[in-house]
Amino acid sequence: MSSYFILRKTIRLLVSVILFSFLLYGLLYLSTGDPALAILQKLGGQNISQKMIEETRIKLGIDGNFFKQYLRWLFSLLKGDLGNSFMTNTPVLQVINEKIWVTVRLLSLSFFSCFMLSLFFGSIIGNFPFLRWMKQVVFVILSFPIYWLAILSIFLLGVKLKFFPFVGSSTSRHLILPTLVICLSEGSYLTKMVSDLILLVAESEKQKIAIFRGIKWYYRFYYQLKEVVIPLISLYGNSFIHLFGGTIMIEIIFSISGMGKLLMEAISTRDYPVIQGITLLVAIGTFLFNYLMDIVIQKVDSRIKLYGESI
Repeated sequence: MSSYFILRKTIRLLVSVILFSFLLYGLLYLSTGDPALAILQKLGGQNISQKMIEETRIKLGIDGNFFKQYLRWLFSLLKGDLGNSFMTNTPVLQVINEKIWVTVRLLSLSFFSCFMLSLFFGSIIGNFPFLRWMKQVVFVILSFPIYWLAILSIFLLGVKLKFFPFVGSSTSRHLILPTLVICLSEGSYLTKMVSDLILLVAESEKQKIAIFRGIKWYYRFYYQLKEVVIPLISLYGNSFIHLFGGTIMIEIIFSISGMGKLLMEAISTRDYPVIQGITLLVAIGTFLFNYLMDIVIQKVDSRIKLYGESI
């Protein structure tokens, strides 16, 4: 593997993180509402003076101009300090750590389910012409936004049939319905893409000869996967990144006590350090996953040469 390729990707990763942090802080800085005033009002302060607001800003570390605030926040960030919550005065990392594992569990379960189901159904749709009608079912499911699928699932499987609980995340059963909704949405898209890739390979001359020789479909599927491994790595890598956003939305709909619900509470109370911490961690995770995916693809694909570009 070219050291130049890794160096270039690493520099791009660092630049992306710094640029994103600057834009994130800038957007929150320009947003309406003063956190200091919001905190004083929440504490029940009467006749709040400008002096009280300024003193609160100093305590919160949001005094001074934009660049002074940003540099102070960036240096703290480099030391692993995301600051304290404006509302609870608890370290942001501690607040996030209390919620992130619920999100990680839902994300992992959803991605694994989508991965297995899409590979299975994508392979059989691509290999068996009499099952191509299943693609029409996939298209119908894809026509529904994920929040519509969530509402329909809650109404049918939660309220009417009472198969699954649909509020909270106190037990593992509470994650079944959210996972099902994510699989219907993201899994349908992945099934469509996998079936299209498999179909392209299944119609090649080599595969036709294999069929003529009577080779079983699962052996042919193994060699089909070898031919489309690079597109599949890219497909599932991008899908995992996309699931970040979908998982947060699903958490809000199902009142799951994870990162999504925490983010909504922070937005409603203008708790900027928590908003910054969650958004930055998700962004860093996305950048880092893209970075690792590029390295894996470069390692697997022998056509990527010295300059790190695919030919």
